[in-house]
Amino acid sequence: MDKIKILIADDVKETRDIVKKIIELEDDFEIVGEAVDGQEAVDKIKKLKPDVVLMDINMPVLNGLEATEKITALNPEVIVIIMSVQGESEYLKKAMFYGAKEYIIKPFNYDTLVNTIKLTYERYKQINKSQEHYKDGKIITFFSSKGGVGKTTLAVNVGVELSKTKKVLLLDMDLMFGDISIFVDAVDSKTIIDAIDDENTDSYNSLKTYLFSYNKNLDILFAPKKPEASEYIGKEIVEKIINILKRHYDVVIVDTGINFSEVTLHILDISDYILFISNIDIASLKNTKLGLQVMRSLGYDKNKVKVVINRFNTDYGIGKKEAEEVFKEEIFLTIPDDEKIVLNSINSGKPFVEGNKLIKSKIEKAIETLCKTLEI
Repeated sequence: MDKIKILIADDVKETRDIVKKIIELEDDFEIVGEAVDGQEAVDKIKKLKPDVVLMDINMPVLNGLEATEKITALNPEVIVIIMSVQGESEYLKKAMFYGAKEYIIKPFNYDTLVNTIKLTYERYKQINKSQEHYKDGKIITFFSSKGGVGKTTLAVNVGVELSKTKKVLLLDMDLMFGDISIFVDAVDSKTIIDAIDDENTDSYNSLKTYLFSYNKNLDILFAPKKPEASEYIGKEIVEKIINILKRHYDVVIVDTGINFSEVTLHILDISDYILFISNIDIASLKNTKLGLQVMRSLGYDKNKVKVVINRFNTDYGIGKKEAEEVFKEEIFLTIPDDEKIVLNSINSGKPFVEGNKLIKSKIEKAIETLCKTLEI
């Protein structure tokens, strides 16, 4: 049997020492770390990967309830057990509201602590076993430092193409001016702001009612209809939603805004691939070069950031070689210019890769190549 990995979070050293002495007497338990405040507990979760967090309710920096809310939102598989001297029912209810699975009163004895940990762990382990297998899909983000380069067109069509063989989620994270709903003829559908306003962001079951089902393998979460709604969507709620949803898909495609906002930076950080979209004109090349400099300063390497030239046409006087000299790095892929197909697709609200055509255009073949070249 694997040991139950435990993180102890309490600002009182004496309490941590008592808990450690009890836990160390049990062969089934393993202490993986300690935290002296709520924020430290949150920060250590990703690295230590505990099964159980023993969380004091009153701590500096971030109290136990606030820390519990963050931990359970971002890491729903982690079991938080609150420790407190306050035994009133209102505190118990509050702890459960914030995501704790159990509550024990200080001072506690050996049997109380050990049995609480074992029984709570086993109970939620069985619940997790009965749930579906989680995928934890790869995240592919489409980014550009200039508008009008066809970023959304590529994101939508790559999403549709991948959905022919994989379960795909398409997220419109251009929170001010996202228009993926236009590209798939679904402008009246629910959006991310509806889920937030309705306070339905705590589970996949609550969130999925706000997803637009494009086909059996492709779901879409649309951006708000009004730009001002973006002011109410912060990094933490986006982080929470993505962490919940990505576990149910093979691939998550994200279309970002043309900015380095806090939300966009978080998405770039968690992405497996960033497809940096540019055109071959001088203005696009200049903005892309500046954007790549920011990417490098963020520590993203060439395996993560891949430059894609959209609407590529050598008749414009600049070739692939010249573009690579500007960027000082290799172009990942070029997508041929085909204005007629793209405009017809956007105006009809039907992605151009839709269907199984016997004869495919160059732009459709390029999308196929892009999907096959990415390691997903």
